Amino acid sequence: MLCGLPRCPIEERIRAVKSSLLKIRGREVFGATPPSAVVGEAGWPRVRVYIGEPPEVTGEEARAYDDPRLLWGRELEEILRLRSYMVFGYAAQTSPRKLGELPLLAVSERPVDVEMRLAKTPVESLKFDLREKPMGPRAPLEALRIDGNPAVPRALDKLMSDDLGAGAAAVELYRRGVDLYTIQRAFALGLLGARHRRRLVPTRWSITAVDVAIGDALAQQVRHMPEVSQPLYGYAEYLDNRYLVAVVPGPLRFYYLERWTYAGRVAEIEVAEDPRGVRSTMDGGYEAARLAILEKLASMGRRGTVSIVRWIGERYYVSVGNWQIRETLRRLQLKPLDENYKTYTALVGKDPISLIKNTKRLDEFL
Repeated sequence: MLCGLPRCPIEERIRAVKSSLLKIRGREVFGATPPSAVVGEAGWPRVRVYIGEPPEVTGEEARAYDDPRLLWGRELEEILRLRSYMVFGYAAQTSPRKLGELPLLAVSERPVDVEMRLAKTPVESLKFDLREKPMGPRAPLEALRIDGNPAVPRALDKLMSDDLGAGAAAVELYRRGVDLYTIQRAFALGLLGARHRRRLVPTRWSITAVDVAIGDALAQQVRHMPEVSQPLYGYAEYLDNRYLVAVVPGPLRFYYLERWTYAGRVAEIEVAEDPRGVRSTMDGGYEAARLAILEKLASMGRRGTVSIVRWIGERYYVSVGNWQIRETLRRLQLKPLDENYKTYTALVGKDPISLIKNTKRLDEFL
């Protein structure tokens, strides 16, 4: 390929979309939602709410189309194929109360068979956006018939009728073992929080909000744990993203450097967080990485000063979502410094430990 990729991403998506459209009977789509739901941003507070399903794929087989835990480890082209095959019906609303049972579908613990009747033939969409994960054909939703009962987690079902704040509810659900991605969808679809204040929250916003809420709760615990006894590091890579993490003895604070490389050029994004938890800026990628490392420190019963370098190469030509950051770092193993550390610093172009030493005071970022 002239672009240097082994397969053309546009051709791959066209094949997946055409295959999907061939399985649609007129304007009727039958399959199982993995579950998959997206709340858009345009026009907020009146936004489009999408429900997705792979045509003629039912039962547990549908889960693999939009479950980050099952998608992780697949090639980028395979993730694009799965996402592009799904058909999305949407409705524009201002309140979750007007969506009927759709929000319950989105938070089911297992796939639910659904028949959608669309208002018109789905439109192909081949947009490549580094801010949003890819979606397949979509059209306005005319009717929705559920063939089965959504399996709403018991803890979530209880909190849906509670007035606990949305952030606190997200933390409580996490502590009770509810899947993080279910919590994110519940937050987006207005199932959490004081009942008279519940609103639809764009998916991108809700993902970061949940990462922040749960991360802050974990940080409160980790902050009072004993320090790591020596410098630790871990390296991982996935989808042409490379991650090098260092944890050194000291107070719980973070430094995050994101390095985008394209055509020989490098663009960088920096985030610093002081021991009080005050950030120099808000960034969704940072919050996803921070949560994964805080989970790791909490499981170790240790705290430290954390530095994360994320290197992004040209082969990551479309974002699949911040889940790949979170899931990759969840699998990263921290270990004492060894002779391989310098090799990894060369791969990401920066030494995270030296970044800790050279980090400016937070007030210099403001």
